[in-house]
Amino acid sequence: MQTALLFPGQGSQYIGMGQELFTSSLLARRTFEEASEILGNSVSKLCFQGDLAELTRTEYAQPCILTVGIAAFRVLMEKTELNPVYLAGHSLGEITALTASGALHFADAIRLVRLRGMLMRDAQMQRAGSMLAVHGLSSQVIEKECREPEFRGQVVISNLNSSRQTVVSGYMDALSMIQNRFVALGGYVTPLQVGGAFHSPLMKDAAMKLYDELSCMRFHPMRYSVLSNVTALPYPSETCIPSFLSEQMVEKVHWQGCVQFLMERQINNLIEVGPGSVLSNMLRRERPESCLIHPTDKKEDWQKLMKDRAPKGTENAPYARYLKAALCARNHNIHVETSDYLEEVAGSFRELERLAKSEEFAGGNDKALKALKHILDCKMTPAPQRGDILSHIAEEGVVQHV
Repeated sequence: MQTALLFPGQGSQYIGMGQELFTSSLLARRTFEEASEILGNSVSKLCFQGDLAELTRTEYAQPCILTVGIAAFRVLMEKTELNPVYLAGHSLGEITALTASGALHFADAIRLVRLRGMLMRDAQMQRAGSMLAVHGLSSQVIEKECREPEFRGQVVISNLNSSRQTVVSGYMDALSMIQNRFVALGGYVTPLQVGGAFHSPLMKDAAMKLYDELSCMRFHPMRYSVLSNVTALPYPSETCIPSFLSEQMVEKVHWQGCVQFLMERQINNLIEVGPGSVLSNMLRRERPESCLIHPTDKKEDWQKLMKDRAPKGTENAPYARYLKAALCARNHNIHVETSDYLEEVAGSFRELERLAKSEEFAGGNDKALKALKHILDCKMTPAPQRGDILSHIAEEGVVQHV
């Protein structure tokens, strides 16, 4: 089954995002630390302990969401042998996808999205606007309303997210008025947690300044094919990045087109990499029955993802190796009573059996290694044999440091 990775954009932020990854993965912690060093403030504090109003500020939300997305991507690639056919990101998520593809270094991407957020913030200060998600009305009906004289040039369609959801951007007063029109037509309207009228002409000055910055940056060949929000097609090459990313700020996000592109090519394993499950929830209403959708936001999401990737009927192979090694190791402790020995090792064996039959995400390797070492201590395993056992497990990719 072919896989695509999907990266969420602004609006997916919440206090606590990425905290389980940060706690359970050294690689994720290093990603947060790298971003914090570049930005000069603690990304983990903003994500875990900050105020939602502060985190929602565009200049903070964008670097934080990108950091959580790349941390999740790195952990995903560390834990699996995935070789995604396509990457796609929603708005800001397109930059996360380009970073995951190798087109941008993470440090450059953090600086870029900080600038992007600041430019959007400044545009908002000059011409205040916002965004509304409209459900239950077709994009054609919404477009017709936006073209009415009182709304022309004031409100535009900014996101074609799905057949059931279209987003509009515009000036605050105009949005308030057109919201009543949408409700009268049978629609349901939700204000978005964003700090401006993104993907609209109100971002024109910001888009021009972003293009100037992008034109000075160095990009690299992509390891994975990335879809553009502007065209709903793969980037022809990294040379298109400046024009596509700057154009994206003032044009519609064709997310529905990106999903349709994947569906037409029977990409049926879709993994949302980053905070929240906004993209997953939209996909569940649109996808074919054969399509698998996995968010990576919570511990249980990772557990399900790993379980679904494992061959049916198999145990958790990495931890099963620990259990096998513990069972096969010869007992050299012949001077202790059998009952005392069994009592001493029983707890560690139960821990290994539990891990082998479950999907442990946070610290599972450390727990398994501790239990195995305790059993080897109880068996008085000589140092050479002990070293061989642990080295063998390490060679199989289970233990990172022996």
